[in-house]
Amino acid sequence: MPFDAGVVAEVQAKSDLLAYVSQYVTLKRQGREYVGLCPFHSEKTPSFYLNAEKQVWHCHGCNAGGDLIKFVERYENVDFPTALRMLATRAGIILEESPGAQRRRSEREAVYEANAVAQAFFADHLRRDKKALDYVHRRGVVDETAALFGIGYAPDGWEGLAKALERSGVDLALAERAGLVRQKTGHYDFFRNRLMLPIYNLTGEVMAFGGRALGDETPKYLNTPNTVAYTKGAHVYALNLARKAAAADDTLIVVEGYLDAIALHQAGFKNAVASLGTSFTPEQARELRRVANKLYLCFDGDAAGQAATARSIDMLVDEGLAVSIVALPAGTDPDEFIMDNGRDAFAALINRAQRWVDFKIELACRRISSTFSSKSDIAREAMTVIAQVRDPIERDQYIKAMARRLDVSEAALRQTRVLPFNRQTARPADAPAIRRAPATAQPVSAERDALQLVLARPELLAEALATILPDDFEDVELRGVFERLREHARDLERGVNPLTVFADDPLVAELTRMALASPPLPLEDDERRLALIAQRFERRRDERRLSSIDEEINRLINSDRSVPQTLRDEYNALAASLRGPAGEHNRKEG
Repeated sequence: MPFDAGVVAEVQAKSDLLAYVSQYVTLKRQGREYVGLCPFHSEKTPSFYLNAEKQVWHCHGCNAGGDLIKFVERYENVDFPTALRMLATRAGIILEESPGAQRRRSEREAVYEANAVAQAFFADHLRRDKKALDYVHRRGVVDETAALFGIGYAPDGWEGLAKALERSGVDLALAERAGLVRQKTGHYDFFRNRLMLPIYNLTGEVMAFGGRALGDETPKYLNTPNTVAYTKGAHVYALNLARKAAAADDTLIVVEGYLDAIALHQAGFKNAVASLGTSFTPEQARELRRVANKLYLCFDGDAAGQAATARSIDMLVDEGLAVSIVALPAGTDPDEFIMDNGRDAFAALINRAQRWVDFKIELACRRISSTFSSKSDIAREAMTVIAQVRDPIERDQYIKAMARRLDVSEAALRQTRVLPFNRQTARPADAPAIRRAPATAQPVSAERDALQLVLARPELLAEALATILPDDFEDVELRGVFERLREHARDLERGVNPLTVFADDPLVAELTRMALASPPLPLEDDERRLALIAQRFERRRDERRLSSIDEEINRLINSDRSVPQTLRDEYNALAASLRGPAGEHNRKEG
């Protein structure tokens, strides 16, 4: 962990999971747990469970789970250090970071400061450069909107920004790592003669810039490379401004370009954001999902925009978002449409938006006229789309409509066998999960029981470590969990939640389920339970040793060699312990 375990434990001790989650999720008590609608995926039946005693949560619908820090990570879309820092601030605790984490945070904050200097420099030059300001006005952007979005202009020179950064005390080596300058014989400006569009994080710091050419220069957009403060494909433009408006009706309008989003905001569509690219990544889909459940996808009306829309739909639907498609006239983009037709015309397009299923089926049906596709190909593709519709009644209606559209019998269409593909698991969605087949039920049961108990009762870890060994675990994955708990035994002794150790591990959801499944017993009963589990492991060790000795004795006998008495005695002692006197007698005669 990047922070001292004692501080992490103090933050967790002073932060209540139930109180925090209740700010965002309506929870109802159900026995010893609380239940509500999951904030991480769309659902109508509650599948989000929280146990206040164990300070853990889990969603049976999307298989997410963990401790309070993990909830903050998911809900706020931040990393572990940031989530912990947010909770520490809330609890009035000063964090002591490890030197490495402190350096990374310090550099990220220094990049924010350098970007702030650069943004002020660009904004000042926009006000003073007639050519750039004329371009902004020609694009329909008024001065107030330009100021709201922090728009600026990078002058057509080589050292203007570099010198401004130096005057402000920014180290140019850091500015280079921030993507603001480059170095050859000396440092020179990375962005030159471009309209500068800052990209903000949710708390208002400038993470990066997009630089748009004012003419036909290439590339059309020049963007900040990956830095400690910014990762391409992980952020959404203007979400810092749109999130408040989106909360009002749980809806976002998603466009492709910076200026498209700006034009929509200026026209009164305050819930508009831009994808910063032509297709979505899972990280962007999750960021959108945190803010709203319903999306209006409005990419350009050309072939590339249609293709981008089709690519994006699957990613967004997989994340549980309700997606509708806004159809623009061919060859136009939202920015141009708003300028030419006004706000009301765009609002009418929103009102006529097409559900994502209809859009994809429409694309499939267009291929019927193609000589390269048969009607059966179209039916198969359409059924693949329809299979993604979760509501069975709605799915049935689409099948009926599709049968009429293709002029085939409904029965024939239903017989079109297509396995829907689940991108998150990389296997057919209705195919059974592949699981390891253990040799016997007992080893897996003993191993899972031991981990379940320790995860729910971390105060018993020391006793478990004294009686159970990592080699006792036959399941490699579970052995790794036990070894990780052993490595962090000191942290857990200081009060750190065991699930915090696995905060960034894909197993955290499964481990959360195990912790929640542990029966709520008194400490004395759990101590007896651990003793019984330890006895099962001891018996398994003895059985393995007995089997090994048996093989060794048989090998010696088959090679006409004498069996050492110590080996016979050990075998007989183990046999008597495991099998009783009969086992001992049989080996003696052997």
